[in-house]
Amino acid sequence: MSDAGERIGKRKFEFHWNANMNVLVIWVAFMIIVTIVQAVTLTPGKFPTMIAPANLANVFGQIAATGIMAMGMAMVMIAGGIDLSVGMLASFVVLYTAKSFTDFGLSLPAAIITGVVFAVAMEAGMGFIISRLNVEPFIITLGGMIAFQGVALLVVHSQEVSMNGAMNPLQNSVLGDVRDNTNLVVNVPPYIFIFIAIVFVVWIVMRYTKYGRRIYAVGANRQAAYLAGINVKNIIFSTYVLNGLLVAIAALILLARVNTAIISVGSGLEIDVIAAVVVGGVAMAGGKGSIWGVFLGALLMGSIANGMNILRLPGEAQYVAKGLIVIGAVSIAAIVASLQVKRQMRAKQEAALTSAALDEAAEK
Repeated sequence: MSDAGERIGKRKFEFHWNANMNVLVIWVAFMIIVTIVQAVTLTPGKFPTMIAPANLANVFGQIAATGIMAMGMAMVMIAGGIDLSVGMLASFVVLYTAKSFTDFGLSLPAAIITGVVFAVAMEAGMGFIISRLNVEPFIITLGGMIAFQGVALLVVHSQEVSMNGAMNPLQNSVLGDVRDNTNLVVNVPPYIFIFIAIVFVVWIVMRYTKYGRRIYAVGANRQAAYLAGINVKNIIFSTYVLNGLLVAIAALILLARVNTAIISVGSGLEIDVIAAVVVGGVAMAGGKGSIWGVFLGALLMGSIANGMNILRLPGEAQYVAKGLIVIGAVSIAAIVASLQVKRQMRAKQEAALTSAALDEAAEK
């Protein structure tokens, strides 16, 4: 057998690094660093460790709402759009649901259902304008963010509204009074399972359905998607509708967590949501991204805030850390992508050389 034939016959395992691995490695490294720093600088046993079961459950509880919103944002951004209004829309749903239940005479289920319907309708309105008029989603959703804030304030007249424990069934731990080895309660509320279920559903839709493939196609190249027979306008419109539904669900989880409706509950959430999506590997230009990457991105962003709190660092440091990690994660992803392109080029060159060698051997 010739050298060329030997090269063809050899099959070597190649580990393909991807955006998900970038985020996973950063998250694991962050967890290890915080744990080590905590062990060195803080009194052992005085505070829960970063990797304590109680704290990990706390992290998942904290990211549930943000993570659900990130699933909707991922669909919108993969299709080539963006939504800056999700934070204020969540505030509106929280305030409207609480006000409807406490003052408007609606039952809790009716208040929840109407709040969800309003959220979907508001997102559908923006999605219709964006998809039909072909305008910049950044501008439309920025206007939506301002409008939703105003509507929310008008609903409650800038007041706080207490739910008086009406949402406790969503907040109470399904494990009861289970404690970890540090004697802290492992609080696992039902909405954590809602979050995980939504991640699985969105992943299945985006990976295994025709609809999901069409979202990727529209985000990658709208003109090519249109020529392939895809209704581009309806796909874009539908992503905003689904985003509204997921924002409403996340808002109800926020209401269950804080038990008090206040306008600031969704303030700045759009930044965390977009950061989680971008860190998770979704391209701002659309057409690229992984749902599990977005899940890891939300987990990383939540762990940063949790780790900073454990280390007793000021809130200002959290913003710095989040910003640097977003920049770092995106930069690492770009470097890895560049290395992969170079590796593919080398593989093509080797294949061309191998083919030439085989042709030469055949001629002999």
